[in-house]
Amino acid sequence: MRKLILCVEDEHLSAEAVRRALGYAGYEVQIAPTAAAALEAMQSRRPDLVLLDLLLPDINGYSFIDLLRDHGDLDRVPIVIVSGCASPEAQSLGRELGARAYLVKPFTAQELIGCVNCVLGVEAKPGTH
Repeated sequence: MRKLILCVEDEHLSAEAVRRALGYAGYEVQIAPTAAAALEAMQSRRPDLVLLDLLLPDINGYSFIDLLRDHGDLDRVPIVIVSGCASPEAQSLGRELGARAYLVKPFTAQELIGCVNCVLGVEAKPGTH
């Protein structure tokens, strides 16, 4: 069974680019445009990893990470923050809250796939890097 990546991203074009890149690398990708939709998706099928944008229409990504702490074992799902904010403070806060990695937008498909593979402990497939 393919690993499931939940992409929490409200910008449609960005979400679709993630879906294409990770689909090419063999992952199944589910898109959630809000934190509420992401939480609902995670409760119906636990993903193997969450790609989390910080700027969401309902709450910010940091608050979403806090919210996961109140939902059983969902706080054990690895999180990779994807954000246009490259400040060391933002990256440090993300890691303090438990994010496994912080990927600064814009990023290439190869950077995305490499980051996801690394966090999940998956070896890169030929042709994906």
